[in-house]
Amino acid sequence: MSKLINWKSDWFSNNFHLFVDGIQKGAITFGTWRSNAESRFEDQNYQFVNKGFWQSSTRITDKKTNEVLAVITYDSWKSKAVISLKTGEQYEWKSKGLWKSQWTVSNYKDEHIVYTSGSNSGSIASDTDHKLLIIAGLFIKQVYNKRTILMMACIVPVITTSTLHHH
Repeated sequence: MSKLINWKSDWFSNNFHLFVDGIQKGAITFGTWRSNAESRFEDQNYQFVNKGFWQSSTRITDKKTNEVLAVITYDSWKSKAVISLKTGEQYEWKSKGLWKSQWTVSNYKDEHIVYTSGSNSGSIASDTDHKLLIIAGLFIKQVYNKRTILMMACIVPVITTSTLHHH
């Protein structure tokens, strides 16, 4: 079954709102200072809790039962991540294109989700109803966005300072 979901993000809070047929069906809400998040999509509620200094992994739990449903492991050097479900199934999150405006979540067999984005909105084309995977794909994109912003915040002052000292 093919499903089309539209999403919009709040510019300052980095929260996402998910729409199906123009009706809001879900949201991802990030913590103010951390990349932890809570989400709901249709009848499912998830909590995303990051582990490690550079957020090398994220644990996804069912908010109703506190059961761990999946773990996301990030590849720090590439824009890639692996979503490992408690069932043992694994899905790869991968960024595509030069501007990173498209990314996928796939098991390379029968489940494939394609995300596209503009400045603060986009769409999700999914051939699966797996709500956790659909939400996780947006969550991972936001984690990589925050890493990029953090790296820029650290690198730009260093470049600026070294440039000023050489003149």
